[in-house]
Amino acid sequence: MTHPAHAHTAAALVLVPAEFALERLSDAVFVGGWSLGSMRLQAVAPGVYRGVSMFDGSPAHVDIRPQVALGLIDFGVGSAEQRVPRISVRVTPGAVLGHGAAECLVTLTALRAAGASADLWARTCITHEAEILLIKAQLETAFAGLAR
Repeated sequence: MTHPAHAHTAAALVLVPAEFALERLSDAVFVGGWSLGSMRLQAVAPGVYRGVSMFDGSPAHVDIRPQVALGLIDFGVGSAEQRVPRISVRVTPGAVLGHGAAECLVTLTALRAAGASADLWARTCITHEAEILLIKAQLETAFAGLAR
């Protein structure tokens, strides 16, 4: 399987309003439920969270930088001391793309670091394909729970 050289994008049409998706995707507890490289996020410093990789149990540090007006969330990943915004989510309201107002397009993008091996990059790309499905399912399930 061939993977793009520098960036990978996965997207899903999600049956929830954009505002709901942005709110949930900015919440560390929610993110820690679908991000396979940083599960079970817990605050370790103001705005910095620590999770665990499902792959090897290694620690993962994340900061979440929502820019709600742009429909964008940057995720800084790295160490407790320094994180780089390599992962982002864009939430586009469905109506902008001709879909319903209660839908949105969620796009998950990963940027490849210069030192990432071919195997690590392939794992990242494949993982994001699974994560977008988790995001869709978890957002729709959470939204349906509110309607009850």
